[in-house]
Amino acid sequence: MKLSTIFAAIIGAVIAGGGTAYYYQQDQNPAVSQSAFPVLALDKAHPGEINSTSLVNLSNGVRSVPYTLDAEAGLFYKIDVTGALRAQISVLQNGMLVANSKQGDAKASASVLAFKAETGGKYDVIVSGIDANAYGPFSVTATPLKSYVGGVVEAGMDITEIAMGRKQSFTLEVKEPAIYTIDMKADQGQVDPYLDLLDRAGREIASDDDGGDNYDAKIQTYLEPGTYTIQTSSALGADTFNGTYRLLINKADIPEVSLKSGDVLTVNGEKQAGLYIGDQQNFSFVLEQPTFVHLKVDALGFEADVELDGLPISFPRRQNDGSTRAILPAGTHTVSIDGSQQGVYELTLGGNNLPPNVDDPRITPGQSIHAIMQSGADRVTHNLTIAQAGNYVIDLGSPSFDTYLSLQKDGYVIAENDDIDYNNDNLDSRVEVALQPGEYQIQVTMWNQPNRSRDYTLAVERK
Repeated sequence: MKLSTIFAAIIGAVIAGGGTAYYYQQDQNPAVSQSAFPVLALDKAHPGEINSTSLVNLSNGVRSVPYTLDAEAGLFYKIDVTGALRAQISVLQNGMLVANSKQGDAKASASVLAFKAETGGKYDVIVSGIDANAYGPFSVTATPLKSYVGGVVEAGMDITEIAMGRKQSFTLEVKEPAIYTIDMKADQGQVDPYLDLLDRAGREIASDDDGGDNYDAKIQTYLEPGTYTIQTSSALGADTFNGTYRLLINKADIPEVSLKSGDVLTVNGEKQAGLYIGDQQNFSFVLEQPTFVHLKVDALGFEADVELDGLPISFPRRQNDGSTRAILPAGTHTVSIDGSQQGVYELTLGGNNLPPNVDDPRITPGQSIHAIMQSGADRVTHNLTIAQAGNYVIDLGSPSFDTYLSLQKDGYVIAENDDIDYNNDNLDSRVEVALQPGEYQIQVTMWNQPNRSRDYTLAVERK
């Protein structure tokens, strides 16, 4: 049985589970030959389609479209299939399997395969459906890969590399100070992207595993001019680092920034920009009277951890939108910004007088108050004056939302609680704490957004 008359297409490890799977034309025409396959011109998209007339594997019904690629010895090639077809790719030379893609997501509509042409000549590139039910149009492109491993890369580059079971290093040349973003995106194979960025002395500046999309890796950081090293690997270990991936390097110029750590913020609703480069930034603002405060922080290209008066403004059970609307008492309040990456952020702080139906949020020991979380707000801070030292119990409950209770003094959290008994569905909050005379703040936070009622009860008792 010769390849010139009947096409022996794909080793069964890809689609048949073992052995060699033979593909025949629908009409069993013995004239099928390798020379009849369409030629894949490099860097050009070739349209195709899997339909009922495509070559079929009689053992499992999977259909295929074959192409011919003229390859140079020693070069790497990337085969990229996109479109509606749920595809897999195989490459053969002289009837022997050279490489195949492993499609992990049966719903995916793209597949990528890279291989090295050990010898020059013609290679068979086979585009197949992922299973017998996979039909549809596709586009296939063959691209020679220029390797930058061990070479120099810079901002603006988008390169594809193939991993060969070990770490790979690139020299990054930085010509001007800016925010640089390095993305490592998996294409194919056992690539769970992992990134390291080292300085000239080999010291780690930053590393990342899943900071990008779909478990890809991403580093965003401020860099001064100089030479750095980018290391790529797999989070599962360098020995599993096999397959293709993209490395994208981008630069964002730093806009004019007006905020510096230690500044006193003005509650005027104006947007101000700051630069976060790894050290926590702390700000304060003063309220002359109880105020409905609106705080919003937009981190550009990185995820910021923002705290208001010592507590995060976002919680795991709510979408992280970087903003909060809080009813705060008169006095000094704090905002802090931190994060695992670096970049520019924009901060907006505004305030409005309390509505007529909202009282000054103050509570005293022995008092139990019924309050309403103002529409649009997600937290309220109550002032608490302790005149006598002792052990105190603070209870917070709501019939409509999941509560979170925090007790603070001088900007520090001294006690906090989420649920009294989560396992038994008691989502109210309680803290028991020994207190000395002084001024304290109780922060009532709403973890979920109720549709209607926002009422809650807060009580302070001395034991």
